[in-house]
Amino acid sequence: MYAARVVAAELTALADHLTAHGLVLEMLAGPLTGIYDPSGAGKTLFAFFAAMAETERETIREAAPPSSPTT
Repeated sequence: MYAARVVAAELTALADHLTAHGLVLEMLAGPLTGIYDPSGAGKTLFAFFAAMAETERETIREAAPPSSPTT
């Protein structure tokens, strides 16, 4: 549960950073087509995509063979 709180705090901080810099997420196609800013309902969408990206990174990391040390 601690990790979920840490991730939620990081996602909130990221959304605040994006808002401060005027960045938005634009979906070009599909059922969610449109522009989303990282505030209000858009914040939830940003958090969802960030969580999905983190899950994908972990899956790739677990599936990759261990790297050999370079000397």
